[in-house]
Amino acid sequence: MRINRLQINVATGRFTLPVVILVCLLLWILSLGSYRELFTLLVFALTGYMIIETNIAFTLIRTRTTLPVCIFWLLTSIMSFLHPFEWHNLSALAFILSVFHLFKSYESAHPARYIYHCFLFLSAGSIVFPQLLFFTPIFYAGSVVFCTLNSKSFWAGILGIFTPYWILFCYAFIFERMDLFYLPLQELVQFQSIDYSCIPLFSLISWGVATTLQLVSHIHYFQISYQDKTRTRIFLLFLIYAGFFTTLFMLVQPHHLSALLPIQTVCTAFLTGHLFTLTRNKFSGIFFIVTFVGIILLTGYHLWMQFFNF
Repeated sequence: MRINRLQINVATGRFTLPVVILVCLLLWILSLGSYRELFTLLVFALTGYMIIETNIAFTLIRTRTTLPVCIFWLLTSIMSFLHPFEWHNLSALAFILSVFHLFKSYESAHPARYIYHCFLFLSAGSIVFPQLLFFTPIFYAGSVVFCTLNSKSFWAGILGIFTPYWILFCYAFIFERMDLFYLPLQELVQFQSIDYSCIPLFSLISWGVATTLQLVSHIHYFQISYQDKTRTRIFLLFLIYAGFFTTLFMLVQPHHLSALLPIQTVCTAFLTGHLFTLTRNKFSGIFFIVTFVGIILLTGYHLWMQFFNF
């Protein structure tokens, strides 16, 4: 219990979230290069809010904690290469909105509306990051496991996928900008060769930190998943497989790192929060301290790159 004292205080403390918010705002201010980065801050703030809503609505962690959103905000605040606003920054927000509605469909008597909204948000996100459509089989597989896939919900999902593109087609046709409609479809089928040399060192280190948290928390959850209710296990396993798919996607298409890393961080945040909140043994205590020190070192490296790397 002595080695877990810091872990318990941080995981369940009331002051954890306010302190993290202040630290994150400070990091954003120090790295602010353009007012456009404020839009990215707003997008990640909304993504964090949906992480809180998802955790509360579906009781993914059976103890009161704000650790998942704290982990997400801390990591995205430290990763300054994610701050410049690009439209693909919306991918993580679209992903968590889709997950939220997919979870709402769990064993629902009328799941079609939830499945429709799930794929509507996924498809809307694919307009700015077309590769989100590759997650479609993952979400359909989730609907099978959640016992919500039938003929009606299947076609509701197809309708949800096509709705944003119908709207985009109408807009492009009316204003004679058909290139706007073709561009996402063209990018969807473009695959580049695997080249990690295009990724800066700091981005690789950040990716390594996020992946390490992901692997450790996922492996650990497989060992203690029996302690959760069946519904919670199904939800968290979906996030594990979605996170694994995201990591695999980044390995084969590393030039999409900036768009996919926030999605990986969303999936990782839930499982890492689950590990640090509910597991209290020597391993979790040591791993928490290692993670805490690692985040401090990553923050220090970020600040050094910001102010002293000429």
